[in-house]
Amino acid sequence: DYQLAYKPFFLTGTQVPDGKGGKIIAGGYFDINNQPIIDKSVEGKERQFFSDCPDGSSLISFKEATGKDFTDADKKALGVTGNPVFHVVQFEYLSKDQKGGDTYGKLSSPIAVLTLDQDPKTGHLSLIKYHNVDTSSAHGLWITCGASLSPWGTHLSSEEYEPDAFDQKLGQTLSTLKAFSKNIYGDENTANPYNYGHLPEIIVKADGTGTVKKHYCLGRISHELVQVFPDNRTVLMGDDYTNGGLFMFVADKEKDLSAGTLYVAKYTTELNETSTAAIKWIKLGHTNSKTIEDLVNVRGIKAENIMESLTVAPADLTGYSKIVLDGKSLWIKLKEANNGFTKDEIELAAAFLETHRYAALKGGSMGFTKMEGTTVNIKDKVAYSALANIQDSMIEGKSSWVAEHNIKFKNTLKAGGVLAHDLKGSQVDHTNTIINSEWTPYQSHMLLM
Repeated sequence: DYQLAYKPFFLTGTQVPDGKGGKIIAGGYFDINNQPIIDKSVEGKERQFFSDCPDGSSLISFKEATGKDFTDADKKALGVTGNPVFHVVQFEYLSKDQKGGDTYGKLSSPIAVLTLDQDPKTGHLSLIKYHNVDTSSAHGLWITCGASLSPWGTHLSSEEYEPDAFDQKLGQTLSTLKAFSKNIYGDENTANPYNYGHLPEIIVKADGTGTVKKHYCLGRISHELVQVFPDNRTVLMGDDYTNGGLFMFVADKEKDLSAGTLYVAKYTTELNETSTAAIKWIKLGHTNSKTIEDLVNVRGIKAENIMESLTVAPADLTGYSKIVLDGKSLWIKLKEANNGFTKDEIELAAAFLETHRYAALKGGSMGFTKMEGTTVNIKDKVAYSALANIQDSMIEGKSSWVAEHNIKFKNTLKAGGVLAHDLKGSQVDHTNTIINSEWTPYQSHMLLM
């Protein structure tokens, strides 16, 4: 018999060792210059903002993080007496300021690397130091929710509910982004919506610090907990969204998410409570992260350069496609070459910056609600997606339901379910091109309701 218990490393808002002889506020928020952001909502009680929502985390051994065994010199440098272990934790949001004002999504999410001292005999973990990762090179982080550990020992973060560049109330509004921008940059117009909604990766160093790189090539969706398969290249992604999709990324190289091909699933037969539904993968595009980031931050591409997105049907429907996202009907049309952007660049931008709209336009089955986490059963080659609930766009007859998506459930289930995907290789995409992965989902069924 084991007496179960838990012991926190810290409570957010408390001071913890920073490893430099000083203290730092656990879960504390910082601006783009790594200066504390102060909650001034109650006069006389000014203090640094700190999160009340720790979320995705990864426990990483020294060897996983560094590729080598630790030495006595490493232990001494880290200040541990037992085994050094790293723990990466991200903070999704702060609910309210001291006065009760809403702060959701209005502060750049912090990520910390904890150095832990593990007792070799008991396994007990003690906090030695807390390092706040500098995210300024990634333009700050947006609503980091679920996370996973990559097979090569990095922390794969998330940015969910991307700010809607068209401000049509899909995901998060631009008013939230303006508040975010004011807090992080000191100016409400500096933050660019296309810098958020991507997948950040945290690399832990031997000294217990960490760095971030944001991957712009895995689609701009409501990222949650992604799963990298054993080939170190295939990534299955949930999409915590209404009218969300099942997305897959296949990297060009192992252990390197900076370039690859993005796909969205199309169910060619009906997925319901009892069926097994066949998948055809629609290729959205191939690129590298730098190309997309440069389109945003060097070339300055805007939403109006990429496509038209109308909330009311135009008088002339020529060239427009009707889609449904987040329960709203839109009429979409890609732009021709304009303002120095070629047609190919516009299609790339549509695929990787307006991924939800483009995936729906290309015929993806954008019919899921709150598909939050993914994992894999390696032995049996089955992947699993956690659905926090089964409602809205998944339920036949609802306003956000679209018959063509082939996702057709009868009754709302707020308790959710688990969707299983069978995996294999030698599959082709919608262009009849071989998908370069032996871990591609080819059919799905509900494992648990």
